[in-house]
Amino acid sequence: MKKFRVVVIDDVEDILDLIVYNLSKEGLEVEAFSDSTEALSHIMKNPPDIVLSDWMMPGLDGLEVCRRIHNNALTCNVPVVMLTCRGSIKDYREAGEAGARDYVVKPVRMEELIRRVKLLLPHRGRQLTFGQ
Repeated sequence: MKKFRVVVIDDVEDILDLIVYNLSKEGLEVEAFSDSTEALSHIMKNPPDIVLSDWMMPGLDGLEVCRRIHNNALTCNVPVVMLTCRGSIKDYREAGEAGARDYVVKPVRMEELIRRVKLLLPHRGRQLTFGQ
């Protein structure tokens, strides 16, 4: 059975490793990137089922990554979850306008992140394989 693919983008290696570890434990295929430009190039060539992206990163920030995913015909249906320490109403609105489907404020509670990922995954006739 094919696993769901998740791309995680965060320039802080410890956070990236923590998210990858926990999502992998849930049975997801996780691809991790600390460079947002490299991640975006990969996403455009091989769209995943979902993207988790930090907002504040060098190079392309998470909002720009989200905009480009949202505005591309091949990736426009890929849900993006913004991960950030920014938590104002203005920030939520800005992320939504960029195309983010969800917003998780750091520090990330893994149980909450996993729950949100499960809710956003497209089922496309595949059976969920979480925890197996």
